[in-house]
Amino acid sequence: MGYKQAADGTQIFATRELQLGQAQFLRTDSGTAEMNIDGRATGTPAVMWNGTGIGDTGGDWTVDSGIGSEQAAAMHAGTNGWDTGVAALNDDTRFNQGSDSDVAGTQAELTFWMQPKAFPPGARLKVQWQNLANTVIGADLNINDYVTDMDLDVWQKVSIPIVDFALTADVAKVRLRYRQAAGQHFWFDDVELVPNGGGPYRFRVEAPDAVTRHHLSMMVLVIAAPSSGWNASSFANLAGLVNGVIIRQRRISTSETLWSINSKNNVDLFGRFHPQDDITFADGDLLMGFMLKPGSASVVITDDDVLDVVIRDDLSTLSEMRAYAHFGTEVVT
Repeated sequence: MGYKQAADGTQIFATRELQLGQAQFLRTDSGTAEMNIDGRATGTPAVMWNGTGIGDTGGDWTVDSGIGSEQAAAMHAGTNGWDTGVAALNDDTRFNQGSDSDVAGTQAELTFWMQPKAFPPGARLKVQWQNLANTVIGADLNINDYVTDMDLDVWQKVSIPIVDFALTADVAKVRLRYRQAAGQHFWFDDVELVPNGGGPYRFRVEAPDAVTRHHLSMMVLVIAAPSSGWNASSFANLAGLVNGVIIRQRRISTSETLWSINSKNNVDLFGRFHPQDDITFADGDLLMGFMLKPGSASVVITDDDVLDVVIRDDLSTLSEMRAYAHFGTEVVT
């Protein structure tokens, strides 16, 4: 059976089958489908803040307000990092440039290193931009959507495409917010902005218009790589990803992430996707398909609620990588 929408917005069974379809994920800036690319931002990073000790370059930004202090124990590299201490609910930390600037038009990524020290159940680490008058500009993003996990006492790099913030004006401050639960504790270091150039690259599937909906039945990720490179601790034939490959559903109008998966290695990939039959070619390449099947009618693609794959690392050593969405088409009348 298919589905259609009742007058109150709820879904009801339709008396006809939905027409089946398939769509490739296409790069939003070029329309190409090949994901085995170098998705790193190629601009030279500008240090915002990385401590002020003798081994630190400092950067042009200062810690504006909120909780925490500069500590040697909290450093990722150099001399010092920022230790938030134990946060109360809605505490924050702000890094301030001192003047508004066109971050959306000139920068590709916000990156920093973090080490969670305490992250209680229900906690959310959020990040947003403000102008010099403390007005919030753009979207409030959840850091957990950009990393594989929040493992305690482990340094990991956070890389957020600037476009995800949907900035509408110049900004001066980055604000980290400790939301939904008290008791969070982090170390931060090496906060940087990476200028435009190269990635990150986004690949997308969306419905063609406002009255068409695609009910996702399956998503397939196809990867080919030299067969000798496949093992449990690497993504295909890569030694590992710094940032990971993001697969998510986003709402364009609000920049809200509805759900997100971030895979850094084959454990993540095999743990979330069902591997299909593999094919070994004469040249030694191994082709593997990974399948994700959501619950019945649980993922609906529209012209606003879209599926994204985000590449932030160098996947150019893969022989091939593409993704496809299989769906049933509903036309709302």
